[in-house]
Amino acid sequence: MNRPNGGSDQDNDPSCNPAPAGWRWLTAALVLLVVWLAAGCQSSQPVFPIDPYGAQAVNPATTALAPLDARTASNATNWLAEGDVVSITFQYSTNYNVVQKIALDGMLNLETVGPVKAAGRSVVELQTELARIYKPQIKDDVVTVKLLSSADSVYVSGAVIRPGKIPMERPMTVLEAVMEAGGFDPNRANLSGVIVLRLENGKQKSHILNLRRALRGRGEEPFYLKPFDIIYVPTKTFNF
Repeated sequence: MNRPNGGSDQDNDPSCNPAPAGWRWLTAALVLLVVWLAAGCQSSQPVFPIDPYGAQAVNPATTALAPLDARTASNATNWLAEGDVVSITFQYSTNYNVVQKIALDGMLNLETVGPVKAAGRSVVELQTELARIYKPQIKDDVVTVKLLSSADSVYVSGAVIRPGKIPMERPMTVLEAVMEAGGFDPNRANLSGVIVLRLENGKQKSHILNLRRALRGRGEEPFYLKPFDIIYVPTKTFNF
């Protein structure tokens, strides 16, 4: 049916007219928002910390932790070991205060209470045990145990300035141990073939490292030492 003004019924039917431009933009924005939210809901792979001793990704939910040996783990866990020197002090019963070195059998020989196992325990564990043992004598006195010096160490030899024993009082890399030994001998050191000897499961194994790359900032993950490792820096081979 035609209108007197020349228009048709379709011209006045809202369902036949295209949506205004503002509504088209709003619809597009809503679609983009839905797509973005859907993408954000997808789970990503979790990131797990790096094990400093193995430089491998560790998933704490699925990785079983092996038992730690007291001697090889004391630096990381503050477990006491044979040769460590500890101080034992009492807040009021100061006559029991003592500084003693843990014997090779892992024991402390304390006056009035006798032998007490110390190696393989943390400082806190030893402190708790001493408070229990001394309780009949000191009642509720406060016992404090401190580690004065650690027996953990590594040995650096070969083409370094000061070869010898390096104490391990914190986690230490091969490069840090060499620097503690005065650094490389610039005229003799072969940095691309540094050897780390380590006792593993009763067998001595060797790891060969390229510290030249590490010094240039192009090395892999740092190689962390364990107590009693031996680092050997070989000398250059000269062909005449």
